[in-house]
Amino acid sequence: MSEFEPLLVLEDLCIRTPERTLVDGVSFTAHRGRITAVVGKSGSGKSLSARAAMGVLDVDPGLVRGSLKYPGTSGDKDWFAGVHNQGMKAQMKLLKQSRHLRGGYITYSPQSASSALNPGRTIGRQLQMAIERRDVQPANLGVAIKAVLDEVGLPSRAAYALPRELSGGMAQRAAVALAIAPIPQVLIADEPETGLDPVLRRVITNLMVDVAKNHNVALVLITHNMDTVARIADVIVRVGE
Repeated sequence: MSEFEPLLVLEDLCIRTPERTLVDGVSFTAHRGRITAVVGKSGSGKSLSARAAMGVLDVDPGLVRGSLKYPGTSGDKDWFAGVHNQGMKAQMKLLKQSRHLRGGYITYSPQSASSALNPGRTIGRQLQMAIERRDVQPANLGVAIKAVLDEVGLPSRAAYALPRELSGGMAQRAAVALAIAPIPQVLIADEPETGLDPVLRRVITNLMVDVAKNHNVALVLITHNMDTVARIADVIVRVGE
């Protein structure tokens, strides 16, 4: 394991619908232990680029050009090979083939906790399912769940709560916990500050940075908040300019 090794390489991404180009020429490399900020105006294609970086393409005809590699697990394999200009059938095949990577090698934290958390399952049960991705023995699951809760600043009792029983700040922490529970190599955080007050925005972004540094994860932060970018980013990628 080398310092700052590339773990996700997205090059020259171009995605189109029949009417218009949604993303054109987006490239970035996420390195271990570094924070890559993907910035741009609303509607510039930041979130679409983030989903594509996980092998999720869901527009038609969709991928026109580009390459996607995960050097930390599949070497020089280009996951977009054979998908260009082939429409939804090829993109659905890619989605299926790359499924084992999502939630393990790469995790995704969406804009709001309500999108990340299952309202019908306790936080502990959701964390258990995420932790099982790293082959933790059943006898050790309780300890592992507590460790994740401790890391994001949640009390042990949060494991027994449903998402609706948590405050907004606690729910955001739980969403971060769920994203890092499998100990991924790459964490994509899609505008985690959305809907939060200024104090909580800083708390959550600092938490994500600390967790990423602690686990030597490549953190890709999708954002339009340039104050946050200036404060924490190692690399800045501009989309839609």
